[in-house]
Amino acid sequence: MRESEVEKAFVDAVREAGGKAVKFTSQTMNGVPDRLVLLPGGRCAFAELKAPGKQMRKLQRKRREQLLALGFPVFCVDRPEQIQSVMESLRKWKPGEPVPTGIGAEIPERKNMVLPGEGGGAR
Repeated sequence: MRESEVEKAFVDAVREAGGKAVKFTSQTMNGVPDRLVLLPGGRCAFAELKAPGKQMRKLQRKRREQLLALGFPVFCVDRPEQIQSVMESLRKWKPGEPVPTGIGAEIPERKNMVLPGEGGGAR
């Protein structure tokens, strides 16, 4: 299965929930998640879609940590069967509450990672 198939299934599920899964790119920040998820009730989250078994890159994991620190849920989905649990957690989550974690693909934690141009320690 290709990443594009996982992404299409995810976008369809968000649409069925009454929301939008907007393709997200940034000219000034590399490594941002693939989709900005907008759901009724002012719920906003991010999703990184991968082909089955593929992992988030180091920079993507750093961006995930930054977005989580701001209070936004960030999910990694690498299989269609993960989509419903992600959608269910987003239906229940309300902005300001702790973000849902442990849902979707497993994301290895960054440990003492220094990215090019950062200098200093992990952030």
